[in-house]
Amino acid sequence: MTDKSFPTISITIRSFDQNSSAMQKIRDNCDIRYINNTGKHLSEEGLIAAIHDVEGVIAGTENYSKGVLSAAKHLKAISRVGVGLDSIDLETASKKGIKVLNTPLSPVQSVAEHTLALLLSVQKHIPSYNENMRKHEYSITPSNLLYQKTVGILGLGRVGYRVAEMLNHLGCFIIFYDPYLSFAPPTQWRRVGSLDDLLEQSDIITLHAAAQSGHTPLLDESAFKKCRRGVIIINTARGSLINEDALINALNENIVAAAGLDVFNHEPYNGPLLQYSQVIITPHVASNTFEARRAMESEAVDNLIMALGGSNI
Repeated sequence: MTDKSFPTISITIRSFDQNSSAMQKIRDNCDIRYINNTGKHLSEEGLIAAIHDVEGVIAGTENYSKGVLSAAKHLKAISRVGVGLDSIDLETASKKGIKVLNTPLSPVQSVAEHTLALLLSVQKHIPSYNENMRKHEYSITPSNLLYQKTVGILGLGRVGYRVAEMLNHLGCFIIFYDPYLSFAPPTQWRRVGSLDDLLEQSDIITLHAAAQSGHTPLLDESAFKKCRRGVIIINTARGSLINEDALINALNENIVAAAGLDVFNHEPYNGPLLQYSQVIITPHVASNTFEARRAMESEAVDNLIMALGGSNI
C-alpha cells in the first residue's frame, strides 16, 4: 500500500527505465500517479491530465508551457532528465514557485561523442556511402581531412570543452567564443572576441551554447553570410540556436557544405532539411547512451526527492 505521506509525482518523459535502481528509488520515496508508457512526447492536453494533481514531475523535453503549468495546481518541482530547460516556461514556473532542476553533469561525454560522430560522418560521407553500397552503387565523393581544420566552438561549457579536447587530440586548431567564460582554457586554444570572428575563421562550427533569450537564433541569415564558404555546421545543443530557413538558404548557396543536426526548433523533425543528402539528422539522441541515461535518471530522481523534502536517498 502506498504511504499517503509520500509526495505525489508523475513521470512524463517518454522513456524511463522502469527496471532501474532509480525507478526503485522513486517507488520507495514517492506516490507515482502517472507513467508515460506511450513512447511519445505528451501533447499539452496529455501533460495537463498527467500532472494536474501532483507535486513533482520527472520530465523530458515535452513542452511545459504556461498553459500546462497554470493547470498544475499542486506542482512544486520539475526535475528534467537532461540539461536544456528551453521546453519549460521558466517565467511561469518562477511565478508559481515551481522549482526547475536539470542534470548537467551526466550527459557530457555522451553528447560530446555524438558531436564527434556527426562531424566525422559528415566529413567522410559515411551515411551516403553506406546507403549507396546497399543499392550496389559505388560512386565516390572526395572527402576532407579533419586534421588541421579550424574548429569554432560556440559555447565552451562542459560539452563544448570536452568536444574541444577531443578535436584537439585529432589535430584540429581550436578557436572558441563564449562571453560568459569564467576560467582559463588551455593556452593552445584561441579565444576570439566576437561571434563574427568565429564565423569568419572557422572551417567547422559546432554549437554548445544555451538557448538565447526569446529563443533568438545565433546562426541566422546574417550570420551565415559571414561564414567561410564550405563551412560545416554541427548542432547537438539547442534547435533554437539555428534559423532553419536560413540554414536551408545557406546550403542552397553553398555557403554551408554540410551539417550534422541532433536538435530542431520543432521535434520530432519532419521538415525540408530531410531532403538534403549533405545534412545528417538524428532524433535528439546525443545523450541517449545506456551509461548517460542511467546517470541522468538517477540524478533527476535524487533532485526531485530532495526538492520535495525527501531525505531517503
